[in-house]
Amino acid sequence: MVEQEANTRLREIKIIREVNIQAENFYDDAVSLGDHAAQAFQERHRSQMTNLETLAESAFKKTDIFDYIKRQTARQPLWRHSRNPAEGAFGERLRAYLETNLKAPHENICTKLQLDKQAEEDEQVRRHIYLQLMRQFIRQMVVEYEYQVSLIQQKRRENNRQGQHR
Repeated sequence: MVEQEANTRLREIKIIREVNIQAENFYDDAVSLGDHAAQAFQERHRSQMTNLETLAESAFKKTDIFDYIKRQTARQPLWRHSRNPAEGAFGERLRAYLETNLKAPHENICTKLQLDKQAEEDEQVRRHIYLQLMRQFIRQMVVEYEYQVSLIQQKRRENNRQGQHR
């Protein structure tokens, strides 16, 4: 029993380590989507990003996150904001990225941890890893969003001060 708990804990530590390594590889993509979110939502709609992050942290399965993104994209015009036609709408970019671009890092981790695609227990671990990758990406994206919004706010304050001194 103690040995099994130790093995489970060791596996969890390995998963965290591997997810963090992979997160370094998609950081630039998270920054790009965070910048897009800042342009789409600006500071007035911060709750859109904080709600996404909260949902991602509490979700039990990746489909919960995909459903949220799809629902927000369908209901909220800001989620359909596009910086340019070639790039596409924010919500669609985020959904597509999480759905497509995380597959390779996910497979890399699963291969490294020697997870069996046929074993039920390993399949649950595989799902957990994908969810962890999604959470990490969303965290990075929301941090970039917050950073960009703070720069916009700072610039506005500076412009207001300059306008008052004239």
